[in-house]
Amino acid sequence: MNAPFRSEWDEQAARATSWRIEKPEAHRAAVAGFFPDQNGGVYEQLLTQLPVMLHCMDGSGRMLAVNHSWCDALGYQPGDVVGRPFSEFLPPESRSRLVTEIYPKYLVTGTCRSEEILLTRKDGSLSTVLLSMTAYRGDKGRLERSVCTIEDITKQKLAAMATARSDQRFRSAFAAAVHGMAVVSPTGHVEVANDALKSFLSRPGIETDPMGFEDFLHKDDRGQFLNGMRQLLTGEVSSLQMELRFITPENKVVHGATSVALVKNEKGETEQLIVQLVDTTERKTVNLRLQKAQKMEAIGQLTGGLAHDFNNLLTVIIGNLQLLDGKVGGDDKSMKRLAECVDAARKGSELTKQLLAFARKQELEPKDTEINSLVRGMEALVARAAGENIEVHVETMAGEPHSLIDPSQLESAILNLAINARDAMPNGGKLTVETQSAYLDRFYAEKNPEVVPGHYVMVAVSDSGLGMSQELLEQVFQPFFTTKSNGKGSGLGLSMVYGFIKQSGGHISIYSEVGHGTSVKMYLPRRMKAGESLVQDEVVSAVSEVAVVQPVPVESASRRPKILVVEDQEAVRMVACGFLEDFGYEVVEAGDGFEALSRLQEHDDVDLMFSDVVMPGGMNGFDLAQAAQSLKPALKIVHTSGYPKGAMVHQDEPRFREGFIIMKPYRREDLQKIIKDALERQ
Repeated sequence: MNAPFRSEWDEQAARATSWRIEKPEAHRAAVAGFFPDQNGGVYEQLLTQLPVMLHCMDGSGRMLAVNHSWCDALGYQPGDVVGRPFSEFLPPESRSRLVTEIYPKYLVTGTCRSEEILLTRKDGSLSTVLLSMTAYRGDKGRLERSVCTIEDITKQKLAAMATARSDQRFRSAFAAAVHGMAVVSPTGHVEVANDALKSFLSRPGIETDPMGFEDFLHKDDRGQFLNGMRQLLTGEVSSLQMELRFITPENKVVHGATSVALVKNEKGETEQLIVQLVDTTERKTVNLRLQKAQKMEAIGQLTGGLAHDFNNLLTVIIGNLQLLDGKVGGDDKSMKRLAECVDAARKGSELTKQLLAFARKQELEPKDTEINSLVRGMEALVARAAGENIEVHVETMAGEPHSLIDPSQLESAILNLAINARDAMPNGGKLTVETQSAYLDRFYAEKNPEVVPGHYVMVAVSDSGLGMSQELLEQVFQPFFTTKSNGKGSGLGLSMVYGFIKQSGGHISIYSEVGHGTSVKMYLPRRMKAGESLVQDEVVSAVSEVAVVQPVPVESASRRPKILVVEDQEAVRMVACGFLEDFGYEVVEAGDGFEALSRLQEHDDVDLMFSDVVMPGGMNGFDLAQAAQSLKPALKIVHTSGYPKGAMVHQDEPRFREGFIIMKPYRREDLQKIIKDALERQ
């Protein structure tokens, strides 16, 4: 505020204060003088009765008159107000602004329009108002009087503040929501999206993406979504909920439970769409596995019931045939036919035993069995069953692992699997039977509902044969399912193995690659002997399941390490990428070796490649490693495979014998350790 204005204001304010106290009669004269014409009474009445807050001030800012609305709004009587400086009714912050900002401009322009200030009510509370002033000057241009109108906007201000707080709470909740959320325009453009949605769709710049929301959908789901949106926009439904598939920029399919709600204006027109996405990818996978387990359980119950009833029929048939045997004499031809009937009935009885094995209702004789000894003792039998053109390897883990099982049934299971492996290698190949220590943790159990977390002895039978497609793998354990030609197999071999393992409290899994071979892994509950402890080389794969997975420390490097994940199975790739991102790494994906080489050229800052060994396209993980390191010699390599160590393709190549490799299924802790070790190796 410049000096003349400050001086004039201070001088006039001082005069007003003393004048109000010492010369009240002069004040009354000044009020009367405000209406100098003959209609003054009318104007005074009009001023007093107006429904807007209004007051008059003299040139020094002293209150000359106030109307009823002014007094009613602020809780004063006219006698409390008239004669006092207007500034006394303002709190310090507004008073300072009035003196230093509003009044100096007003003295120059003669007007003041809708300046927001605070007024102090008689009870001490504050009202937010808009102040407007009009100046009346004397003959010499000196300010003599001011007419002021005040609009109380306290309620509007409070409402606006409440709206702002609500908006801020919404924005905070929107940003921090665990599930994906987005505000979408009626044309489909994503205007705002939270981090969860950007991460779910792998589109960090989705707000600037020219694609519409429906363009992110799987092509087979777009019709369903657009039809649902039509129903929503036409009012046929009030909200929209559906399961949809989305495609990420890496062509990965993710599943999301999608909800859409409309935001309308006062005219009922749709202004925006609120979209919520819940990632159901993992749940869908688990549900499919659970459904498969329930299906197998139902088939088992049905099969067991049929076998039981069929056994009753066979009992009657065999019994009556034996009764006839003693009464048919002297007729060799009839006796031979009778013997054939009895033999056929006994074979039928063996068939029902196989069905009962699948249904987990066979009679087992469990014993404390040392698994390594049993497997080594079967080497000659397996070799004879496999034939001369198949190379058989038997490899056992360190120590003497025990399990409470029926040893004869385990021998039968291994032999069954060996025969299946032989049939899958008509031109010869390699068959491996091996044992390993295994720990199936709670993460694995969550994906396989029938699994109990704990220590197991794994017995794997692997071949380098034809392999099986995913469609075949879904059916291999079902009774009477076979890929062999008519008359070459009953389709009960794997069913018997499945039933035996389940009845023994274990778990069975199959890993197969078309054109590369198959590995069947039987997990038998491990029985620890008194005083027995895990040997050193097993401890790594038996870390406590509650171990805390720590992210990569930011301080350890100027940037986050970048890892290229190469895996042709999308579900497996998603799990690996999820783990690595949780660890704090930056992740790039590829579905095969050739795509991986392309990604390496696009991302020259990749530190490590985590690659499957067996992949389609003519390039396996070892070939890829050689090609990748020719492009980037410093690139670290970690391999993974669903085949056990003893059955690894090209396992005898010297340069990979000492390399980093982790077997599927792997746990979070094991993956974190091997990646960390590989990155730290010089």
